[in-house]
Amino acid sequence: MNTVRYANFLRRYKHICSHPENKHVTLTALAMVLFAGFLFPANTAKAQAIDNLELTLEVALKSAMEGNPDVLVSALEVQRAQSQLKAVKGNFLPQVSVDGQYARNLKRPVFFLPADSNFPGAGGGGTGPDEGTVIEAGFDNSYQLAAQATLPLYNRQLITSAKAARTAINISERGQDISKNEIATQVRKAYYDALLAKESLEVLGRSLENAQQNFTNTQNQFAQQLVPQYDVIRAEVQVENLRPDLLQGENDYEAAISNLKLLANIPDELPVVLAQSLQQLMESTGTELLAQYTVENNPNLLQLGAQAVYQQEQIQVQQASYFPTIAAFANYGTQSQSNNFRFSDYFWVNTSSVGLQLNIPVFQGLTRMRSVEQARIDLKQTEIQREYLVRSLNVQARNALNRIQRTRAAMEAQRRNIAQAQKGFEIAQISYRSGYGTLIEANDAELALTQARLGYLQVVYEYLNALADFEQLTGNKSNN
Repeated sequence: MNTVRYANFLRRYKHICSHPENKHVTLTALAMVLFAGFLFPANTAKAQAIDNLELTLEVALKSAMEGNPDVLVSALEVQRAQSQLKAVKGNFLPQVSVDGQYARNLKRPVFFLPADSNFPGAGGGGTGPDEGTVIEAGFDNSYQLAAQATLPLYNRQLITSAKAARTAINISERGQDISKNEIATQVRKAYYDALLAKESLEVLGRSLENAQQNFTNTQNQFAQQLVPQYDVIRAEVQVENLRPDLLQGENDYEAAISNLKLLANIPDELPVVLAQSLQQLMESTGTELLAQYTVENNPNLLQLGAQAVYQQEQIQVQQASYFPTIAAFANYGTQSQSNNFRFSDYFWVNTSSVGLQLNIPVFQGLTRMRSVEQARIDLKQTEIQREYLVRSLNVQARNALNRIQRTRAAMEAQRRNIAQAQKGFEIAQISYRSGYGTLIEANDAELALTQARLGYLQVVYEYLNALADFEQLTGNKSNN
């Protein structure tokens, strides 16, 4: 067992169970499973078979919101945007730097004096009357240390960049909402998949029980010479035909549970029992106000809106490059030269200055104008994408709403179908046992009942999936 992973999940699970609406989830059972897994590995399988996590849809959603990798990555993107804003704000603070330099003059620097210069020593050292004097300057060792500090007093581009960085945080937060919205929909559908597999398996199990009971009754009737051997063979074949479907159903259920655990960030080793049914989830939903929907809360649409604002601010950033900038500066330097390394005897010369620096951009090869033009194109692209997304979301939401209404109506028909199939099954069973009906009629009635039950489950499943799609498109259900 992965001890760290179990500990992390237990910590998240305690947090989830602290919510009043999740009190029905038994934390004691989970703790017993983990405790048994840590201390008694040999009995882990037995403990897991007894104590399982009763998983509701709400707990699965909360677990996914706290530990799903996509959600965590989107949260890190928000942190990245916040860090970028801090970096932009840092440009408003003083910029301080210190430079040091040591130079060994292998050949000392020189300067030239004209022949007619009045500088002492000039007039010699040349080879002609028009040539001046070359004089060596400096020492073998040269040291320089300088410190500079600048503080922007007015920089319109920095101001607009900080504003755009705040909008970038909003874009990242909308991206986080998109991830949560998508993961919540995936978890809901995975939970519905698992429920459909579980309840379909239960229907097949009841069908197998009916077939086995029918086989036993047929054997008894054959022993009393009330039915032919053909009926016994048919009854046995009916039983064996159901076994592969039952095995396939078990595989489908295990696969659905594994997928649900993956999306909800639940340890794969932890046994899970679904605590709700498709019928319960269907009855907990309401469709009275669905027709009054709007897609304005869709996180993808909100993010495009934030991107449009960001593009407008980028235009302002580029336009701000036309404005002058003013900065205060301060410089301090010290230097010394010597032919030896007796530092205590060095004579250091200090210099310092303060002032204001004005920078007026005059012409930069039309690059600023092109940058503004590109920013406006980006804004236009975002507006086109948003307009198309609105139309697309409205179409998809209407289609999802139609599916909800259609499946809602189909559920009533399926209920009546189950009632009729159940009645037909009971009549066929009584008729067969009384000798008035045939085994074929009894098998057909049992098959019709099984199909009716599976059909009802499928309709409820499709209804819940359509509702999940509708909520994802409209952004009406909170996933926090």
